[in-house]
Amino acid sequence: MPLLSRLYTYRATEARSPTEDFLSEALCEWLVLATEAGIIDRVLRELLQLPASQCPPAAYDFASIRWSTQHRIGPGYRGTGKRPDLVGQGKDFFLLIENKIGAGFTQHEDEDGSAHQLALYHDYQQRQDLPYGGTVLLTHHTLPPPDWTGPVLPWTRTHRWLVRLLETLLAKSKAAEVTLKYWTRHLIAFIEENQMNGTRIALSDLIAIPAYERLQDGMRGLAAIARKELTTLCKGYAWGDFKVPHGWTSGEFNEPQFFGGLLTPGGVKANDSSRIVWLGILAKPAYGIGPHIDGIPELSVGIALWTEQSPSAPECVSLRDQLQQRLAALTPNMGWEVDWQDHAADDEIFALVARARLSLIELHQQTGEDFWDNAAQSFFNTAGKAVFGLPADIWEQLGKLES
Repeated sequence: MPLLSRLYTYRATEARSPTEDFLSEALCEWLVLATEAGIIDRVLRELLQLPASQCPPAAYDFASIRWSTQHRIGPGYRGTGKRPDLVGQGKDFFLLIENKIGAGFTQHEDEDGSAHQLALYHDYQQRQDLPYGGTVLLTHHTLPPPDWTGPVLPWTRTHRWLVRLLETLLAKSKAAEVTLKYWTRHLIAFIEENQMNGTRIALSDLIAIPAYERLQDGMRGLAAIARKELTTLCKGYAWGDFKVPHGWTSGEFNEPQFFGGLLTPGGVKANDSSRIVWLGILAKPAYGIGPHIDGIPELSVGIALWTEQSPSAPECVSLRDQLQQRLAALTPNMGWEVDWQDHAADDEIFALVARARLSLIELHQQTGEDFWDNAAQSFFNTAGKAVFGLPADIWEQLGKLES
């Protein structure tokens, strides 16, 4: 099965990330190519740092080693059904590689007690009773368990080794080596793009820390104004059962993505609701709704609806057009944006987003050297009145489309 086809099946979970899975697949393919290029003995000794007693001898048929990421622990072993990230198999050879970036180790419980992933995999590898191979931890931020004594390979060291290897391959021209060079360059680039090749902090970033703290304090001050406006404006409106969730915000509509106030039907958590109303400062994307300019926080007032209905359905087109017309009529100068967009986490769900926004840079230009409170209060009040001034039929249509 091709690499990209295997990757297509992966989804993010609390225990692992798509990046972790991608690197496992990419490294597996690289090991296949390194085997074909005839350097896998170097990889075992220099990169994976297997002890000499666990490395096959020079006369071993290294080309016969097979690498895979779809190996499942069979019955008769602890952890039956679990899948080590990467496995190398050959005559008298069995090697397991567990790849971690920042996730912790899962725990396994059975009649023999509790054991972490590495202990299970090491026990499984040892029970093969083969003279060569072992269990290797490949990691970035995740620390090995306190009782782990096997090889630990940081991704930073992997990167340095690959860079040195590439320099030795440049002068060679066999087909297998050309392919290995190509894959090595791209693997190096991916490691660097994900900042797994080492830690370096620019001086400008260090001196930005106090500014970032002041920015957050300022956004919290503006958020208090937004919450006050939200509380005041929603009183006396009978268009729905929208309430403030416990603790004001929840899910991604919370700091550091969002600073402000939120309403949901019945006051459920934002991440459990298909409809939300918000007033506040959007600093980073929340549920796929982000600032107009990445990295520039903005005052934001809006409504969002998530549904499985297609945006091209007549009722969806009609609702978008009605929202655009009604909001524009209520506040002609607010520049409301109303449109459907794909939901980033699920290609079968669509989001209708209606919002008005004002970047903090624009707010600064408006206020000059004055305090921002009055200008922010005016924005939240004007845009908020438009949202709460929408007729009941609009809210009824929103409710009917709720997924």
